Amino acid sequence: MQIPLHAKRYAFTQVVKLSPIAASKLLYWNKFISRLNLENPKTINEKLMWLKLFEDVEFKRRFTDKVKAREYMITVGYNYLLPPLIGIFDEIEDIIFEQLPRKFVLKCSHGEGMTIVCENKREMDYRETRQHLAEMMATDYSLKYAEPHYASIIPRIIVERLIESSTGDDVQEYNIHCFHGVPKIIESTFDRFTSKEQTLMLTPDWFNTNYLKKKHPFDEAKARPAQLDELLAIAKKLSKPFTYVRIDLKVVDEKVYFNNFTFTPDACLNNQIQEDDSLKLGQWLDLDIEKSRHPVTVARSKY
Repeated sequence: MQIPLHAKRYAFTQVVKLSPIAASKLLYWNKFISRLNLENPKTINEKLMWLKLFEDVEFKRRFTDKVKAREYMITVGYNYLLPPLIGIFDEIEDIIFEQLPRKFVLKCSHGEGMTIVCENKREMDYRETRQHLAEMMATDYSLKYAEPHYASIIPRIIVERLIESSTGDDVQEYNIHCFHGVPKIIESTFDRFTSKEQTLMLTPDWFNTNYLKKKHPFDEAKARPAQLDELLAIAKKLSKPFTYVRIDLKVVDEKVYFNNFTFTPDACLNNQIQEDDSLKLGQWLDLDIEKSRHPVTVARSKY
Protein backbone atom coordinates (compact mmCIF):
# COMPACT_ATOMS: atom_id res chain seq x y z
CA MET A 1 0.00 0.00 0.00
CA GLN A 2 1.40 3.34 -1.08
CA ILE A 3 1.26 6.13 1.51
CA PRO A 4 -0.45 9.29 0.12
CA LEU A 5 1.84 12.28 -0.37
CA HIS A 6 -0.18 14.49 1.99
CA ALA A 7 0.18 11.86 4.72
CA LYS A 8 3.96 11.77 4.23
CA ARG A 9 4.13 15.57 4.44
CA TYR A 10 2.05 15.61 7.62
CA ALA A 11 4.22 12.93 9.21
CA PHE A 12 7.38 14.84 8.32
CA THR A 13 6.08 18.09 9.84
CA GLN A 14 5.46 16.20 13.08
CA VAL A 15 9.08 14.99 13.02
CA VAL A 16 10.26 18.58 12.48
CA LYS A 17 8.24 19.77 15.48
CA LEU A 18 9.67 17.01 17.68
CA SER A 19 13.27 17.18 16.45
CA PRO A 20 14.63 19.41 13.67
CA ILE A 21 17.87 17.42 13.95
CA ALA A 22 16.15 14.11 13.19
CA ALA A 23 14.17 15.74 10.39
CA SER A 24 17.36 17.16 8.88
CA LYS A 25 19.03 13.75 9.01
CA LEU A 26 16.05 12.25 7.22
CA LEU A 27 16.13 14.93 4.52
CA TYR A 28 19.86 14.41 4.04
CA TRP A 29 19.50 10.64 3.78
CA ASN A 30 16.70 10.95 1.20
CA LYS A 31 18.82 13.26 -0.94
CA PHE A 32 22.30 11.70 -0.66
CA ILE A 33 21.66 8.16 0.66
CA SER A 34 24.28 8.80 3.33
CA ARG A 35 24.28 9.85 6.98
CA LEU A 36 24.45 13.50 7.94
CA ASN A 37 27.62 14.04 9.96
CA LEU A 38 26.88 16.74 12.53
CA GLU A 39 29.62 15.71 14.95
CA ASN A 40 32.39 16.44 12.46
CA PRO A 41 30.86 18.08 9.37
CA LYS A 42 33.10 18.32 6.30
CA THR A 43 31.13 19.15 3.16
CA ILE A 44 29.43 22.46 2.48
CA ASN A 45 26.00 20.85 2.90
CA GLU A 46 26.94 19.30 6.25
CA LYS A 47 28.38 22.55 7.58
CA LEU A 48 25.37 24.58 6.45
CA MET A 49 23.14 22.00 8.13
CA TRP A 50 25.15 22.45 11.33
CA LEU A 51 24.78 26.22 11.17
CA LYS A 52 21.08 25.87 10.44
CA LEU A 53 20.51 23.78 13.55
CA PHE A 54 22.94 25.24 16.09
CA GLU A 55 23.79 28.83 15.17
CA ASP A 56 21.90 31.76 16.72
CA VAL A 57 18.44 31.31 15.20
CA GLU A 58 16.95 34.50 16.63
CA PHE A 59 19.70 36.59 15.07
CA LYS A 60 19.25 35.09 11.61
CA ARG A 61 15.48 35.34 11.87
CA ARG A 62 15.75 39.15 11.88
CA PHE A 63 17.23 39.00 8.39
CA THR A 64 15.07 36.15 7.12
CA ASP A 65 11.91 38.17 7.84
CA LYS A 66 11.50 40.12 4.60
CA VAL A 67 9.91 43.11 6.34
CA LYS A 68 12.72 43.39 8.89
CA ALA A 69 15.29 42.81 6.14
CA ARG A 70 13.94 45.87 4.33
CA GLU A 71 14.17 47.88 7.55
CA TYR A 72 17.76 46.73 8.06
CA MET A 73 18.74 47.72 4.52
CA ILE A 74 17.48 51.23 5.24
CA THR A 75 19.44 51.49 8.52
CA VAL A 76 22.72 50.57 6.77
CA GLY A 77 22.16 53.09 3.98
CA TYR A 78 21.12 50.66 1.27
CA ASN A 79 17.54 51.88 0.85
CA TYR A 80 18.36 52.70 -2.80
CA LEU A 81 18.81 48.96 -3.47
CA LEU A 82 15.23 48.14 -2.46
CA PRO A 83 12.41 47.79 -5.00
CA PRO A 84 9.92 50.67 -4.56
CA LEU A 85 7.49 49.82 -1.76
CA ILE A 86 3.74 50.20 -2.25
CA GLY A 87 2.69 48.90 1.15
CA ILE A 88 2.99 46.27 3.89
CA PHE A 89 -0.22 44.59 5.02
CA ASP A 90 -1.09 42.38 7.98
CA GLU A 91 -4.34 41.17 6.44
CA ILE A 92 -5.29 40.25 2.88
CA GLU A 93 -8.51 42.23 3.23
CA ASP A 94 -6.48 45.41 3.71
CA ILE A 95 -5.16 45.22 0.14
CA ILE A 96 -7.30 47.22 -2.25
CA PHE A 97 -6.31 45.81 -5.62
CA GLU A 98 -8.18 48.51 -7.52
CA GLN A 99 -5.77 51.09 -6.08
CA LEU A 100 -2.60 49.20 -7.05
CA PRO A 101 -0.61 50.07 -10.19
CA ARG A 102 -0.98 47.95 -13.31
CA LYS A 103 2.17 45.96 -12.48
CA PHE A 104 3.24 44.88 -9.00
CA VAL A 105 4.63 42.06 -6.87
CA LEU A 106 3.05 40.45 -3.80
CA LYS A 107 5.39 38.58 -1.48
CA CYS A 108 4.94 37.03 1.94
CA SER A 109 7.40 37.97 4.67
CA HIS A 110 7.89 34.53 6.22
CA GLY A 111 9.12 32.14 3.50
CA GLU A 112 10.67 31.60 0.10
CA GLY A 113 8.87 31.20 -3.20
CA MET A 114 5.72 32.77 -1.77
CA THR A 115 5.47 35.46 -4.43
CA ILE A 116 2.83 36.54 -6.92
CA VAL A 117 3.94 38.63 -9.89
CA CYS A 118 1.28 40.73 -11.61
CA GLU A 119 2.30 41.97 -15.06
CA ASN A 120 -1.17 43.22 -15.97
CA LYS A 121 -3.77 43.91 -13.30
CA ARG A 122 -6.59 43.76 -15.83
CA GLU A 123 -5.88 40.06 -16.32
CA MET A 124 -5.69 39.28 -12.60
CA ASP A 125 -8.44 37.29 -10.91
CA TYR A 126 -8.66 39.05 -7.52
CA ARG A 127 -10.63 36.24 -5.87
CA GLU A 128 -8.13 33.60 -6.98
CA THR A 129 -5.24 35.82 -5.90
CA ARG A 130 -6.74 36.29 -2.43
CA GLN A 131 -7.17 32.52 -2.10
CA HIS A 132 -3.56 31.97 -3.11
CA LEU A 133 -2.40 34.59 -0.61
CA ALA A 134 -4.48 32.97 2.14
CA GLU A 135 -2.78 29.63 1.51
CA MET A 136 0.66 31.21 1.64
CA MET A 137 -0.10 33.25 4.75
CA ALA A 138 -1.25 30.09 6.55
CA THR A 139 1.95 28.22 5.66
CA ASP A 140 4.61 27.60 8.32
CA TYR A 141 7.59 27.55 5.99
CA SER A 142 9.94 26.41 8.75
CA LEU A 143 8.30 22.97 8.68
CA LYS A 144 8.98 22.32 4.99
CA TYR A 145 12.71 21.66 5.31
CA ALA A 146 13.27 21.88 9.08
CA GLU A 147 14.60 25.45 8.93
CA PRO A 148 14.06 27.00 12.38
CA HIS A 149 15.04 30.54 11.36
CA TYR A 150 11.78 30.74 9.38
CA ALA A 151 9.70 29.90 12.47
CA SER A 152 7.75 32.56 14.39
CA ILE A 153 8.08 35.20 11.67
CA ILE A 154 4.88 37.26 11.57
CA PRO A 155 3.20 36.58 8.21
CA ARG A 156 2.75 39.86 6.35
CA ILE A 157 2.29 40.82 2.72
CA ILE A 158 4.77 43.13 1.04
CA VAL A 159 3.58 44.88 -2.10
CA GLU A 160 6.31 46.29 -4.34
CA ARG A 161 6.45 47.77 -7.80
CA LEU A 162 7.46 45.25 -10.44
CA ILE A 163 11.08 45.76 -11.49
CA GLU A 164 11.57 44.84 -15.12
CA SER A 165 13.96 45.63 -17.94
CA SER A 166 13.04 48.45 -20.29
CA THR A 167 14.26 46.28 -23.19
CA GLY A 168 12.21 43.24 -22.22
CA ASP A 169 15.35 41.23 -21.40
CA ASP A 170 15.30 38.77 -18.53
CA VAL A 171 16.38 40.18 -15.15
CA GLN A 172 19.84 38.85 -14.27
CA GLU A 173 20.24 37.64 -10.70
CA TYR A 174 23.56 37.26 -8.86
CA ASN A 175 23.54 35.16 -5.68
CA ILE A 176 26.81 35.75 -3.85
CA HIS A 177 27.97 33.11 -1.35
CA CYS A 178 29.90 34.76 1.48
CA PHE A 179 32.07 32.95 4.03
CA HIS A 180 33.02 34.85 7.20
CA GLY A 181 32.20 38.13 5.50
CA VAL A 182 34.15 37.40 2.31
CA PRO A 183 32.40 36.95 -1.07
CA LYS A 184 33.75 33.70 -2.52
CA ILE A 185 31.30 32.46 -5.14
CA ILE A 186 28.88 34.21 -7.50
CA GLU A 187 26.06 31.89 -8.57
CA SER A 188 23.98 32.95 -11.54
CA THR A 189 21.70 31.42 -14.16
CA PHE A 190 22.16 32.64 -17.72
CA ASP A 191 19.76 32.43 -20.69
CA ARG A 192 16.90 31.45 -18.42
CA PHE A 193 13.84 29.79 -19.95
CA THR A 194 15.76 28.94 -23.14
CA SER A 195 17.47 25.82 -24.47
CA LYS A 196 20.81 27.46 -23.57
CA GLU A 197 19.97 27.91 -19.87
CA GLN A 198 22.95 27.30 -17.60
CA THR A 199 23.66 27.86 -13.92
CA LEU A 200 27.28 28.59 -13.05
CA MET A 201 29.38 29.22 -9.97
CA LEU A 202 31.96 31.92 -10.68
CA THR A 203 34.87 33.37 -8.76
CA PRO A 204 34.88 37.05 -7.72
CA ASP A 205 37.32 37.53 -10.63
CA TRP A 206 34.61 36.13 -12.91
CA PHE A 207 36.08 32.78 -13.87
CA ASN A 208 34.02 29.61 -14.06
CA THR A 209 34.83 27.33 -11.11
CA ASN A 210 33.37 24.18 -12.73
CA TYR A 211 32.14 23.17 -9.28
CA LEU A 212 28.78 22.07 -10.66
CA LYS A 213 28.29 18.64 -12.21
CA LYS A 214 26.70 20.05 -15.35
CA LYS A 215 29.38 21.53 -17.58
CA HIS A 216 28.70 24.32 -20.07
CA PRO A 217 30.86 26.33 -22.45
CA PHE A 218 30.98 29.84 -21.04
CA ASP A 219 32.21 33.18 -22.34
CA GLU A 220 33.29 34.99 -19.15
CA ALA A 221 34.00 38.29 -20.91
CA LYS A 222 30.61 38.42 -22.59
CA ALA A 223 28.59 37.77 -19.44
CA ARG A 224 30.64 39.84 -16.98
CA PRO A 225 28.38 42.56 -15.52
CA ALA A 226 29.57 46.15 -15.52
CA GLN A 227 28.38 46.32 -11.90
CA LEU A 228 30.57 43.41 -10.68
CA ASP A 229 32.67 45.51 -8.29
CA GLU A 230 29.52 47.11 -6.85
CA LEU A 231 27.85 43.72 -6.40
CA LEU A 232 30.87 42.38 -4.51
CA ALA A 233 31.19 45.49 -2.34
CA ILE A 234 27.52 45.27 -1.34
CA ALA A 235 27.82 41.56 -0.57
CA LYS A 236 30.95 42.11 1.53
CA LYS A 237 29.30 44.79 3.65
CA LEU A 238 26.02 42.93 4.14
CA SER A 239 27.68 39.59 4.95
CA LYS A 240 30.03 40.95 7.61
CA PRO A 241 27.94 39.86 10.67
CA PHE A 242 27.52 36.25 9.49
CA THR A 243 29.47 32.99 9.46
CA TYR A 244 27.79 32.23 6.15
CA VAL A 245 25.15 33.98 4.10
CA ARG A 246 24.19 34.19 0.45
CA ILE A 247 23.46 37.77 -0.58
CA ASP A 248 20.92 37.68 -3.40
CA LEU A 249 21.08 40.64 -5.77
CA LYS A 250 19.89 41.43 -9.29
CA VAL A 251 20.67 43.96 -11.99
CA VAL A 252 17.97 45.67 -14.04
CA ASP A 253 18.81 48.36 -16.59
CA GLU A 254 22.30 48.61 -15.07
CA LYS A 255 20.91 49.25 -11.57
CA VAL A 256 21.52 46.89 -8.66
CA TYR A 257 18.61 45.72 -6.50
CA PHE A 258 18.52 43.65 -3.30
CA ASN A 259 16.51 40.43 -3.12
CA ASN A 260 17.25 38.41 0.02
CA PHE A 261 19.53 37.20 2.77
CA THR A 262 19.71 33.41 2.30
CA PHE A 263 21.19 31.23 5.04
CA THR A 264 20.18 27.77 3.82
CA PRO A 265 20.48 27.67 0.00
CA ASP A 266 18.75 24.64 -1.51
CA ALA A 267 17.75 23.74 2.07
CA CYS A 268 21.43 22.66 2.54
CA LEU A 269 20.76 19.80 0.10
CA ASN A 270 22.62 20.87 -3.03
CA ASN A 271 23.48 17.66 -4.90
CA GLN A 272 24.72 19.46 -8.03
CA ILE A 273 28.15 20.29 -6.57
CA GLN A 274 30.88 17.71 -7.23
CA GLU A 275 31.97 15.82 -4.12
CA ASP A 276 35.57 17.09 -4.06
CA ASP A 277 34.40 20.68 -4.54
CA SER A 278 31.78 20.28 -1.81
CA LEU A 279 34.65 19.42 0.54
CA LYS A 280 36.63 22.43 -0.71
CA LEU A 281 33.71 24.78 -0.09
CA GLY A 282 33.27 23.22 3.32
CA GLN A 283 36.87 24.13 4.19
CA TRP A 284 35.98 27.79 3.74
CA LEU A 285 33.64 27.54 6.75
CA ASP A 286 35.40 27.44 10.10
CA LEU A 287 32.92 26.19 12.68
CA ASP A 288 35.35 26.00 15.61
CA ILE A 289 34.25 29.38 16.97
CA GLU A 290 30.59 28.49 16.61
CA LYS A 291 31.13 25.05 18.18
CA SER A 292 32.67 26.64 21.26
CA ARG A 293 29.53 28.74 21.65
CA HIS A 294 27.16 25.85 20.99
CA PRO A 295 28.71 22.59 22.29
CA VAL A 296 26.55 19.66 21.21
CA THR A 297 26.56 15.90 21.33
CA VAL A 298 24.77 14.43 18.35
CA ALA A 299 23.36 10.94 18.67
CA ARG A 300 24.06 8.57 15.77
CA SER A 301 21.16 8.59 13.33
CA LYS A 302 19.24 5.42 12.67
CA TYR A 303 18.54 6.58 9.13
